[in-house]
Amino acid sequence: MLKSSEMVAGRFAKLARGRKLMRRINQCWDNGGFVRVGTYTRYTDYKAKHREMFKLGKSGDLYIQHGKRWDCASGCSFQFTA
Repeated sequence: MLKSSEMVAGRFAKLARGRKLMRRINQCWDNGGFVRVGTYTRYTDYKAKHREMFKLGKSGDLYIQHGKRWDCASGCSFQFTA
């Protein structure tokens, strides 16, 4: 049971945005396209074969695997090309 102090407006907004982004990425791959992820220094293209490299965290942040570690991609830009 939630207390009144825990009922914060927009509490699950970040999680909803993360799920929406993950759904859009998967739709792009299902249509045969690729996803371009941009940071401050470079862009990287990911195709459907890289699907295992993406995961959604509990808080709604999207993580991309880089070697053995998982990098948070919440500050990255995403472009979808189908």
